[in-house]
Amino acid sequence: MADPATGAVDIETVRLLRRASEALIVVLGLAISYVAYRAYRRHRSRPMLFVAAGFVLTLFVPGVLAGVLFFLLDVPAPVVNGVNQISEIAGLGLILYGLWTPRRE
Repeated sequence: MADPATGAVDIETVRLLRRASEALIVVLGLAISYVAYRAYRRHRSRPMLFVAAGFVLTLFVPGVLAGVLFFLLDVPAPVVNGVNQISEIAGLGLILYGLWTPRRE
């Protein structure tokens, strides 16, 4: 916890907060991805499939990768951030493609 004299926070508290925030990101990403996938299944709209896959890559995968790489395998943070950015860029590209693609009926 925080040192009362200096107000500094120890490294274990920071790690615990980071794990909690990563878990929250994974849960929210999974929920948003599930809602988008259900919308795809309901309407059978191919652009919605790209949007749902984009949400998975943008919101869910980086949290899982960060948890596995950073906390379990102790990979350095810059490497984890680089891998996460690749997933986020691919996901945002899929979302953009899904929103840009004309809907076929």
